[in-house]
Amino acid sequence: MLWAARVLARAFATVWELLSRHRWRPAATDPAEELRTRLAEARARDAETARAVIEPAPEPARDREQSEPVASDPESLRRDVHERGRALSEEMRGASGKD
Repeated sequence: MLWAARVLARAFATVWELLSRHRWRPAATDPAEELRTRLAEARARDAETARAVIEPAPEPARDREQSEPVASDPESLRRDVHERGRALSEEMRGASGKD
């Protein structure tokens, strides 16, 4: 009679385990649908980023010295850019050299 109780307990445990596994198992999702959703989200993010790039915020007014060069000669533009870069580099070195 003891063996019958053990068999019955084992049967109930098996049924309980199968039911609990079935209940907690997440619903099977379609991988293709998941990828489509992620792609749509990425496209929406890219569209927002593109809109932000196309419509930049207005820049604050700058001094005449710091404004972009007006010359159309590539060589003078290059020289001006290099001069401003060197000046900025010296300014940064001066600020960090005071430590």
